Amino acid sequence: LEHFRADGGVIVTASHNPAQWNGFKFFMGCGAPPASTSMASWSRRGENTVLDQAQTARLLSLVTDGAPPGSGAPRFEDAHDEAVEAHVQRVLTQVDVDAVRARGFRVALDAGRGAGHDAARLLLDRLGCEVFDVQAARDSEPLPENLGDLIEAVRRAACHVGFAQDLDADRLALVDEQGVPAGEEFTLVLAVDHVLSQRATGMQGSGAAWRGDTRAAVVVKNLSTTRAVDAVVARHGAEIVETRVGEVNLSRALARACEQDRFAFGGEGNGGVIWPAVSFGRDSLVGMALVLECLSGAASTLSERLRALPRFHERKTKVPSPGRGALSQVFERVEEAFPRGRVDHVDGVRVCYDDGSWVGVRPSNTEPILRLVTESPRSEWADTAMQTLTRAVRS
Repeated sequence: LEHFRADGGVIVTASHNPAQWNGFKFFMGCGAPPASTSMASWSRRGENTVLDQAQTARLLSLVTDGAPPGSGAPRFEDAHDEAVEAHVQRVLTQVDVDAVRARGFRVALDAGRGAGHDAARLLLDRLGCEVFDVQAARDSEPLPENLGDLIEAVRRAACHVGFAQDLDADRLALVDEQGVPAGEEFTLVLAVDHVLSQRATGMQGSGAAWRGDTRAAVVVKNLSTTRAVDAVVARHGAEIVETRVGEVNLSRALARACEQDRFAFGGEGNGGVIWPAVSFGRDSLVGMALVLECLSGAASTLSERLRALPRFHERKTKVPSPGRGALSQVFERVEEAFPRGRVDHVDGVRVCYDDGSWVGVRPSNTEPILRLVTESPRSEWADTAMQTLTRAVRS
């Protein structure tokens, strides 16, 4: 929005969902700096969290009905190439381009034939990477079970890393040099660890905001994101802030931290990384640049870097929603099934334990389903808890 001096922007996307879930994601700029830019979203299937109802209603009417009477016809122009160039340049200013180029990375790229391919390819070219395109027709979510073609490409071309985007390019999943998927949660864990490590050592590669120490840094994540992020943040002495699930909630918390003149970084465990120095939305290009900078600085492999991170075992599933009227009963059943934990209702219901284990149930923001999550340092606990949680919800 800054580049085009625009009052607002609209993204038409179904994100990780099938096409029938297409909707609009609104960015409100009004010429303001990024820290005060707000974001809202609206879907054909229902309304999501909104910051400003009046602004959203006006933009929605423009998109669906055209310009209001007396305002003249709206002006449209194709600015795709200019927008891609501007965004890639903004990402490149935040990393040590020379250090990345010196490594000569071999990268397999699977954009899922989605909207992010051109921008990702331009970024990787500018970073001196040899890129192997994977033209996979797959489900949008970059989950391990959907990345067979990428895994094969990494192994066949002896790549240092494989990158997988979802179709609107706000999420990034990693495949290591051995062709092993890292799991979507660990994109953010690796990025947070790298950014805070750079800040602690005073290195200037990742952006211009490096001043003070990590105790002045704020990392924002949602309540459903892996506790491995918490462990990394604690290791560096930074502050962790948790929000409800939803990109807009993360953006608002990051904006508040920036307004307090604190270094802020964050994202979601679905592979979405947010760096306010670039934008207040999830951005797979930011994730790619940080991962490559991380690997160039340490001169290590991705599998080695991942093994050095805290490891939690997470299980996820989803079940049809019983409807809003029955949610309180569902939450009661969950609390009964896990009686000795700490309960909160910030986003659905979550029950936490002292060793870092937790279970959670929340209604999806985009589909008529309930999302179930369990996580623990112990794999067997996560498995058993998911069985217990599923029985409680379905009962």
